[in-house]
Amino acid sequence: MASSAAGIDTVAWRSPWRQKSVAEKAVLYGGVTVLALTLPPWPTILLLLSVCLITSKPAGIRLGHMLRCARGPATFILIAAASTMLSVDLNNWQLSVPQEGVVHGATLAARAITASIAMLMFASTTPIITVMGSLRRLGVPGPCIDVVTVMYRLVFVLLESTSVIRQAQISRLGYSTARRTLNSAGLLTAAVLNRAWSQASRLEMGLAGRDFGISMPTLDEPIVNWRFIGACALTFGAIVGASLLEGIFP
Repeated sequence: MASSAAGIDTVAWRSPWRQKSVAEKAVLYGGVTVLALTLPPWPTILLLLSVCLITSKPAGIRLGHMLRCARGPATFILIAAASTMLSVDLNNWQLSVPQEGVVHGATLAARAITASIAMLMFASTTPIITVMGSLRRLGVPGPCIDVVTVMYRLVFVLLESTSVIRQAQISRLGYSTARRTLNSAGLLTAAVLNRAWSQASRLEMGLAGRDFGISMPTLDEPIVNWRFIGACALTFGAIVGASLLEGIFP
């Protein structure tokens, strides 16, 4: 988890698309998410995944990075999809897998994984600080922006603390046996919770010291490239057309 979160943040700051407007990337990957959830799965899912794959090269996102980040969401999605495939008859105590359940579960998994990949692409090209600046310009209250920003930074502090403490425990053979593993996990949880409490108190004092909710100066938002948005609209229009034609002429 720590490596995935830190990896997404690092890739976002290194991405060539970091200089693009947030609106452009929101239109692109937000459109992929909306179409994945609303249109029929075939051939929409395949076309939308192709869009993500094609845009990953100019965005500077490697396929290995996306696969590593998508493992966690994909695991939960597949488990949820598998549960929808099962049919339980409590009267006869029978467990079956009907064909309709298989189709429904596969459709659910395909939609959710495609939407998750689109959101990961957006996160891997847009640092959270840039997103917060755009939300501030859209009129989101300053205190909300400050809370989100502070929580974002606190997550990385806690992830680093967890990694350092766990590495120290491993060096002392804290996970060599099942009993030691349980004890070390409890000590690690207690230490991280204590660190989270103290760090949150310091961050609250810091926010109060700089006039909580007052906007801070940020860099100007890049100019929106309307040609890029137009290209996205044309691409999505073609995908919608192909999906509707497939439904009319199966």
